[in-house]
Amino acid sequence: MIRYLLLLCAFAGCGPKTIDPKIYADADQASGPDASRSAAVAIPLNRPSLPDEVNFDKKDRTDWKSVDLPGAPNLLTVLLRWDSSGSDIHVDVYNPVGEQIATSPGLLPGATEKKLLVEIQTSGVYYLRVTAAQPHDGSVYTLEPRWEGRARTAAPPTERPTEVVETPVEKPVEKPVEKPDTDKQQKLEEAIERGVQGRIVSSYPEGGATMLQLDKGTAAGVTAGQTGTILEGPSGADALAGGTFTVVKVVDTARCVAKASLRAIGKNRRVVIFTK
Repeated sequence: MIRYLLLLCAFAGCGPKTIDPKIYADADQASGPDASRSAAVAIPLNRPSLPDEVNFDKKDRTDWKSVDLPGAPNLLTVLLRWDSSGSDIHVDVYNPVGEQIATSPGLLPGATEKKLLVEIQTSGVYYLRVTAAQPHDGSVYTLEPRWEGRARTAAPPTERPTEVVETPVEKPVEKPVEKPDTDKQQKLEEAIERGVQGRIVSSYPEGGATMLQLDKGTAAGVTAGQTGTILEGPSGADALAGGTFTVVKVVDTARCVAKASLRAIGKNRRVVIFTK
């Protein structure tokens, strides 16, 4: 009887199913021109865009948008909101030559919005790619790119005074030089050497704190509740002042989410997680 049921199940297509890669290849058949970066639709800064829709099952998986970022280097904040709480919608950021510079953060349970913070060093046209992540994902959405960059302007010329009046210059009070705590610094350096070093994939503000998407997960021994610190500079030799954080969620073998009290991390992207 059991053998008969197994044979029947095999002919009927029972058992675990895998997603055919062709499904992803065909997921943009009905997306239209804005499925490619070359036909990205321009959207305004600092206000919500007109509603649009992506839908994996309707073969309209991808939309490309463009934003013109003027002025001096600054921080670009991308806010994505969508209607369907049962779907996961992604937003990724690309620079003017098409290189991906920021990856969509993970989906929190029941969430219908994502924030993505990207440091922009050069003005120009940047691109936002919105995608329905998996089969059965789809929703109407809006994008709001927030940008406070301003063009640098030269200071106005000042007229040379006809008479120069010298005023006494007060000698600044010299502050005593604080001696470094060598024992504390040595312990910190030893902790950094023992910890797991990684990188910040993306960051965004939430509830007065800064949420960090890190590239370490269970494969590196990371668990929720562990602490760590942001490292200062490209070499990451020292801890960033006030840059401590706590791991709040481990996403998978290579990703976790941490919460830091520091409001801005600047250009610092290296971290160490104290797993021991």
